[in-house]
Amino acid sequence: MEVNNLTDFEIDTNLLRKTVNTIFKKEKEEEKEISIAIVGAKKMKELNRIYRGKDYVTDVLSFFYNEKYFLGEIVICPEKIKNGEDFTKEICRVIIHGTLHLLGYDHPNDSDEKEMEEKEENYLKAILK
Repeated sequence: MEVNNLTDFEIDTNLLRKTVNTIFKKEKEEEKEISIAIVGAKKMKELNRIYRGKDYVTDVLSFFYNEKYFLGEIVICPEKIKNGEDFTKEICRVIIHGTLHLLGYDHPNDSDEKEMEEKEENYLKAILK
């Protein structure tokens, strides 16, 4: 896993790796690489506008590639995340959310969203215990 921090935020890359590896193991995902990019609000807003047509800053975006050894990329914005009560918990939550998207989970309707939220909570408890 490659982590590219393009911001001044101090990010625990070992925690990011642990989070993704825990999910891959529990979801029985084959060994594929992902990358994580940590970007500022301006860049995240630009990416969200270009790729989703949404003109605002979001906390996480996932880009699924599914190449032979490369699953995709997760982009996170700590400026958006830092408004939460517990930064460590929130950064884990967005990495879990992004990873689940790379593994094919989506939330186009309420029942899918509820399933994803339940998985996020279970993984969060397992990782932060």
